[in-house]
Amino acid sequence: MHSDKGAVERLATVLLDRLRSELGVPELAYRRHPSALSGGMFSSLYAFELRPAPDGWTGSFVVRLVKPSEQVRLEVGLHEAASAAGFGTPRLLFWETDLADLGLGCLVMERLPSRTYVRGVEPWRFALDVPKLLGAWPRRFSHVLDALARVDADEAMETLLRDGVPHDLARPGRHLRAVSATLAEETSLAGVIDWLHDNRPAPPERLCLVHGDLWPGNVFMGNGGVRLIDWTRGGIDDPALDVGFAKVGFALMPEPFPPPPPIRQLAALAGRSIAARISSHCDQLVGGADRVRYYEALRCAVELADVVAERASGARPGWEHGVPALVRHLEIITNGSITFT
Repeated sequence: MHSDKGAVERLATVLLDRLRSELGVPELAYRRHPSALSGGMFSSLYAFELRPAPDGWTGSFVVRLVKPSEQVRLEVGLHEAASAAGFGTPRLLFWETDLADLGLGCLVMERLPSRTYVRGVEPWRFALDVPKLLGAWPRRFSHVLDALARVDADEAMETLLRDGVPHDLARPGRHLRAVSATLAEETSLAGVIDWLHDNRPAPPERLCLVHGDLWPGNVFMGNGGVRLIDWTRGGIDDPALDVGFAKVGFALMPEPFPPPPPIRQLAALAGRSIAARISSHCDQLVGGADRVRYYEALRCAVELADVVAERASGARPGWEHGVPALVRHLEIITNGSITFT
């Protein structure tokens, strides 16, 4: 929707009508019309402002479009669970499982005044932050893990179920179940599903609130402590999931959007180094290297499943260019146990 001006206008109209009705303010208008934010590669994010400001609504806001409706409920529940435990998230002001005529749900949140841990995802912006990422991010990452681990998982689960999150999404293992369902008919990827089921670790000593995408662009650091955005892959699960998922994001840099050389080669070297440093800081905190490697494999499978689903829907897969890298990483971390036909 980012590049479709007509679609953005439809969003602006539908969202304003819905907010007027929900807030009981028929004269509500935009001070600033929704405009796409550049920070998210895979999310549809738009910033906007309102006039007159409704009671309790101040500053700028972000609307995030989400599909399907169950995902909206999951993210709402995760926001509430994290907030109830004192963990920083943007204040959630309004949500809807199905915005009329759009076939999408939405979450409307306050726009945080601070910036994320990195300046942006564009190659030149990201390059400016590489020294900071190499030097400080692995330690910061371990601090975020520690903060997530302090959230009471039982209370978080109760919040999710109370908010109507389906049990299959709320309980541990949702990513494995989703991958298994999506790839069931993909004979070339059958070995991936078999390996993931055969090598699934025993349950951890303690389940945790997990984010699922602890990329620096989803982490705000400031005087108010740590705040996390984009809980698309969050849930109640093994804390090693956050480490394995994050390592893949760095280890496969600059996929899935590689810049031209020589920036590409420099980004790859930096990414592998950051992934290794995350391992040295965090693997033993979450059960060891073997456990983390399993979740690296699961993250690769999640991305492959997304590619399959997006191709089937006619959409352009976000990780299309990165498929060969995902396959190579799976082969390496499983010591060749997974083969592709």
